[in-house]
Amino acid sequence: MDVFIEYMVKKKPTGTEFLLKIVYVLLAAVILVGSFFLSPLLGAFSMIATLIGFGAVFGAYYLITSMSVEYEYILTNGEMDVDKIIARRRRKRMLTANARKFEEFGSYNHQAMSQKAFANRVYACTAPEDPGNFYAVFNHATLGQTLLVFTPNDKVLDGLRSFIPRKAGGNAVYGNRPGQD
Repeated sequence: MDVFIEYMVKKKPTGTEFLLKIVYVLLAAVILVGSFFLSPLLGAFSMIATLIGFGAVFGAYYLITSMSVEYEYILTNGEMDVDKIIARRRRKRMLTANARKFEEFGSYNHQAMSQKAFANRVYACTAPEDPGNFYAVFNHATLGQTLLVFTPNDKVLDGLRSFIPRKAGGNAVYGNRPGQD
């Protein structure tokens, strides 16, 4: 029987992103107000200052909305594709992993895994410290030894269950979800 599951999670904004949003709004406001004060002094070129002001507002809007990130997990017969969706206008494939090749799999502990060395770390989760995160370690063809941190729901975990090798922790999907008995 074929397995096809899609699931999407929204990344939680960080404090740095919140501060950047404030900086973008303030910078756009300063440029817009400055362009209105500068335009009468430019005479025939006053339209250029006005366009720069409105361009700054549009640029701030574009940058702020680009901070809205979602991750989509697509599980198809053991192949897990992880896509990053930016502001619902751009999609980027982050990686494709075969669950049969997982070397480790289980519930993610940020403190324990931060001490280990990996060639690449891919965080496709709501936030790295969330209790519902899971991790997979595998050898990727282009990325090397990779740590994937993701926030699956029960349907994705059930779909992965039959493909993850037991030696990698395939039994970790049973009963360790937060808030479940």
